[in-house]
Amino acid sequence: MALSAIAYKVRPGLDDEIARGLDDEPVRLAPLSATGLFAQGDTVIRVFHHHDDADDAIRAITDRDAARLAPYLQDGGGPAPMLCVQSRFIEDRPAGMAALRYRVKSGHAEDIRKVFAEVQAEARPTLRGEQGQETGVILGVGLFVHDDNMIRVVLFDGELDDVARYMAKRGGRPGMEQKLAPYMAEERHVETPEQFLEQFRANTMRCVGQQRMPALS
Repeated sequence: MALSAIAYKVRPGLDDEIARGLDDEPVRLAPLSATGLFAQGDTVIRVFHHHDDADDAIRAITDRDAARLAPYLQDGGGPAPMLCVQSRFIEDRPAGMAALRYRVKSGHAEDIRKVFAEVQAEARPTLRGEQGQETGVILGVGLFVHDDNMIRVVLFDGELDDVARYMAKRGGRPGMEQKLAPYMAEERHVETPEQFLEQFRANTMRCVGQQRMPALS
């Protein structure tokens, strides 16, 4: 399996209009496992979770997105393939999808990759509710960089609030935040779990729509 992402630069302040204009009409998924369309500020992202033979499907959906987004694009606004600097899959099964957007300084994709490569991966990232009960699992993650955007994609079975809670309490997070700080182009206050949760909500992109293949019976 693989993750890919396409970025578009749109005129800012049009989130509601773009969401109404797109409303992510169904697409032919095969050989895709899932796809999601996300928007925030001046950026729209299309994420693909796919098999190796998905080039034609990705191209067809990208062409359709570009035509539908044309009225909102900045000059030279895309589509632009994003560089995948990290991906990891824990389980191959249908998953919800979320995208978090961060402003970064251009030209530091390799530095960002190295920071995330040093993070100790957990074998099965379990999600838990406020009372500590198990509510789901993270099934995969991807990290993409293009120009001044860094996009964190999370595939999960459960609730997004529990994904945020898991990341807030993740061991080694403060150290990783310190290493990332020189490459960030946005001010972040994430010293405490509460601050991290607030920042998580601010960075979460609006989901315009997503589709995924059903589980095999």
